[in-house]
Amino acid sequence: MNILNRSTCVLALFVAQVAMVSQVLAAELKLPREGWASWQVSAVENAPAWCCWNSWKDIDASPTSCRLDDRPDHYGTRRDETTDSVKVYARVAGGKIDRLQVLSATCPVETRTPIDELGSVTAEDSARWLIARAGQSGDDAGNPISENALAALALHRGDFARNALAEFSRDPRTETRKWAVFWLATLRGTEGADIASKLMFNDKAADVRKHAAFALAQTKSPRVAADLIRQGNTDKVGDVRAQAWFWLAHTGAVEAEKAIAAALRQDADEQVREQAIFALSQLPDDRAPRALIATAQDQTLSREQRKRAVFWLSQSESVEAQAYLEKVLARNAD
Repeated sequence: MNILNRSTCVLALFVAQVAMVSQVLAAELKLPREGWASWQVSAVENAPAWCCWNSWKDIDASPTSCRLDDRPDHYGTRRDETTDSVKVYARVAGGKIDRLQVLSATCPVETRTPIDELGSVTAEDSARWLIARAGQSGDDAGNPISENALAALALHRGDFARNALAEFSRDPRTETRKWAVFWLATLRGTEGADIASKLMFNDKAADVRKHAAFALAQTKSPRVAADLIRQGNTDKVGDVRAQAWFWLAHTGAVEAEKAIAAALRQDADEQVREQAIFALSQLPDDRAPRALIATAQDQTLSREQRKRAVFWLSQSESVEAQAYLEKVLARNAD
């Protein structure tokens, strides 16, 4: 190797080492040893404007200050409001993070001690810091810091945060995969929904496959109905299949009645068949009583299945359900 080539290699190695060191340093934001710190980053497109509300039931409720030292009440978003920037709040005690929260940048907050404002931080630098927090739990138990770090990561704009969250969806820890896939599906658009779909069919843990289906069902992805039907028909675990029918009904997909009715006849697991009838009761509007009435009147089904359909009809307040039950009672009285 000549001197020029050797110098080029040395320079390339030096640049790579500098880049690696810079990446590590970027993850170490200058937080105080005690108390609250905050920084603002650009949010992913259509990020929900998370804040606290003076009421969760009142449709006209207005935002209120989030008391960060306490567990937030009525925390979330209302009226589909979005934001283009979010703030990360971290509380340090004894040099360790003991509370972590992400909110819309415009959301008012209250703390018992002053907040050390770090100002604007790049989304990548903030994401690197959050990655370390998300990975700090060494077991499979729920960890509020880790879970909130994943939520915050999902709200960060850019491919770096998305790719990191996708990597967490393959984490050895079941709970970490479940939270990662939830935030991917609900906050990262089509790409996040595609990752959730893969986990629905490929993850080794039934709990993760169920959670991925739940997460995907909360989205507006065009693949939701087809994926839920596929999972309901093919998953090897009955509980996973049953929940797929439940979420399919909740989506209100036009294919729901036909697919669930087929499962009611074809699934080998009695519990799944029973849950399929319950799923019919979760269809929107008048579709639920109509599907249940059709089930109750279907002579090809077992007596127990038809009775189960009548039971769920009795739980409905719809006029159609009550009228059908009155007819049944009158017929039996005769």
